[in-house]
Amino acid sequence: MGATRKQEISTETQRRLVAAAWELAAEGGSAAASVQAVAERSGISRGSVAWHFGSKDGLLKAVIEEAFRWGTDFMRERLAAAGPDAGIEALIEANFALMSRPEAHIFSTLLIEAVSRESALRTTYAEEYAKIRGLYADHLRATGAHVTDPEAVAAALLGGTLGINIQHRLDPALNRRRAVTAMTGIYTDALSGTRPDTPSGT
Repeated sequence: MGATRKQEISTETQRRLVAAAWELAAEGGSAAASVQAVAERSGISRGSVAWHFGSKDGLLKAVIEEAFRWGTDFMRERLAAAGPDAGIEALIEANFALMSRPEAHIFSTLLIEAVSRESALRTTYAEEYAKIRGLYADHLRATGAHVTDPEAVAAALLGGTLGINIQHRLDPALNRRRAVTAMTGIYTDALSGTRPDTPSGT
């Protein structure tokens, strides 16, 4: 078997393991994505997890990175489709569309665990959310939104959408569409130019 074919098999094995762990973790958090469960879901031996990722934590780190890569691509496509004049509303709507996808459950199921200082996922989550804030801030600058501090507004906006999505996961009866619409109105009014988008101080 040539080196290229071996690499193809290795890449496919990794893809299947990540896909299985993603599905399991999205359904029930990291506890549901045990090595045994991932092996059974993917149809690949348990030893392959350690071989390719070092450990279960290494596999979950790969899952988070892949999930954020997918989510970022999804949002970029949505923002591009919204056009060059789309403002903050387009960001909120892109996030709403993303979090309406079943695959996006992974973000909230693992986030709760990641905030623990002892979590092996904490650093990865922090790094990926920093990238998302950068995406938000870059969009605000590019579209000429009336924002004097894009980084601060990006952090506030991401915090708002995260809060709505987590509440919805905890209480599915919450009308996420209404909450997102309300938040859009608040941001539109706040950034209309009639008042500053950030207070002074820290």
